[in-house]
Amino acid sequence: MAYQNAIWDFDGTLYDTYPVMLKALVAVYQQQQVPVDQDALYKAIKQTSIKKMLQALADQTGTAFATLDQQYHQLEAKTQIAPQPYPGAAAILERVSQTGRNFLMTHRDTAAQKYLAEHHLDQYFTEIVTSQNGFARKPAPDSLNYLCDRYQLDRAKTVMIGDRALDIEAGINAGLQTVYFDVDCLLIAAQPTVTITDLSMLIDYFNK
Repeated sequence: MAYQNAIWDFDGTLYDTYPVMLKALVAVYQQQQVPVDQDALYKAIKQTSIKKMLQALADQTGTAFATLDQQYHQLEAKTQIAPQPYPGAAAILERVSQTGRNFLMTHRDTAAQKYLAEHHLDQYFTEIVTSQNGFARKPAPDSLNYLCDRYQLDRAKTVMIGDRALDIEAGINAGLQTVYFDVDCLLIAAQPTVTITDLSMLIDYFNK
């Protein structure tokens, strides 16, 4: 089936930001003097979320979640200097823009737009939805429903593309097609419409 529109996740889908995100999260664990297996932690944040891991750390240590969350975001912002898009990101964004529209739905703040602009990729997006829009976090479909309703997107031809189960679940909850970018070969319970391991694999799904 040929798709028309794409709603993208940012971290781990368009940009390879997880190495620095993991480093910042590990530093928070170390500040709390809690031993951590980095490989296991990486899999955990990919299969759930950093928020869930910070909440678990808060429950374990008695430190307020808000404190840990602030520490994490300060460290991540300080060290996420020049994130790079995944190979093929520019090509598929350009292809989608020829058939329909690109949108971004990220839990990150407006830094996502800044990173896109640094690689001239922001030009391909009709709208960028960030944490500052105030929608419920994925897998809630609120932000996706907003985009579909505002731009009258055909849900049968619109795909939510992400690297985590919550991205796929959000897409399913919104009645969209879904693409799981399985860059780490991690099994998820959610059933995506399509699974890819490289962004170039999407080209054929967006025919001119």
